[in-house]
Amino acid sequence: LMTQNLLECALREDGGQLHNAYESLGVLGEDLHLLLLDPDRFLFDNQSIENGMQLLYRSGKLYGRDKEETLITDAFCRVSRGKSEAFFIGGFSGSGKSMLVDSLRDRVKCVGGYVTKHKFDAMSREKPLSGVISAFNQVCLMIKGRARPVIAKKLRDEFGVDFSLLLRLLPNVSVLFPELISPAMRVEVGEAMNARSVCFTLLRFVRVVSSPRHPIMLFLDDMQWADSTALDVIHTILSDTMGSSCMFFVGTYRDNEVQVDHDIFNLIRELEMSHVHTTKLSLAGLDQSDLNTMISDALCLYPRICKSLSDILFQKTKGNPFFVLEFMQSLKSHGLLQYNIHQ
Repeated sequence: LMTQNLLECALREDGGQLHNAYESLGVLGEDLHLLLLDPDRFLFDNQSIENGMQLLYRSGKLYGRDKEETLITDAFCRVSRGKSEAFFIGGFSGSGKSMLVDSLRDRVKCVGGYVTKHKFDAMSREKPLSGVISAFNQVCLMIKGRARPVIAKKLRDEFGVDFSLLLRLLPNVSVLFPELISPAMRVEVGEAMNARSVCFTLLRFVRVVSSPRHPIMLFLDDMQWADSTALDVIHTILSDTMGSSCMFFVGTYRDNEVQVDHDIFNLIRELEMSHVHTTKLSLAGLDQSDLNTMISDALCLYPRICKSLSDILFQKTKGNPFFVLEFMQSLKSHGLLQYNIHQ
């Protein structure tokens, strides 16, 4: 394709017919640069064409989110030095909020941190605290495979006679004490606890299990469905006056589904008043350049070749990544995307 376009440059001078002739050496240099960086992507033979169209997006790549990736990574780095922080991400459905957060998972695990997640839904308000409790309950299983003896001793020292309260709230704590917890004690799991007791018990738990060496990353997705009771727990932990908690809280929400008086914004204000470092981010659609790069990768064609297609996709989807993926898949499924080595 590159050779053909170079020949078209010569035809242009002779008044010949043009398809994708290079307009300048600068444009040619950009294609050569991409070819040298990833020859397997941009060099394919006739056999590849006969196998049909494939959409080959780069695995794990977040298109057009470099700045946002840097912000959330920097925030976590500050947490790993011993201070809790909050990070809120708003945006339309499909804008890539969850993917941005997930891009941090490997970094958190690499430094010994625990990543736990809960996704709210329309039914969450019926049991407002169950999601947050479930997220912390998962942490117990992660501890089992790492520093179980050390954490188990600290929990035993911290809770003492109140240990049954912790077991009732977080049943998975039992995996940290296989030699101490009898079947009779496990029967108590599920007994009702009031919100204040839940809040204080979780705070004590986080103080013990989190540290600069083992920070907790709590990711709550779709917070537009969250109840104020659950958010009060988050505020209590993050604004811990003892300063011994080490938690990175990340909350995402659909900003087109919340009003200015939503509990999310009340939580943000309260955290800021409590001097908790809080970052607010809103994800818009991809711009035309980033979208063009995404389509270029998917089709294994130089960006200049697929710019006309990416411009149409931008008009149709406003750059929403999920809508772009669905649109491209639809074009492929209907046989509307085909390679043509002659054009």
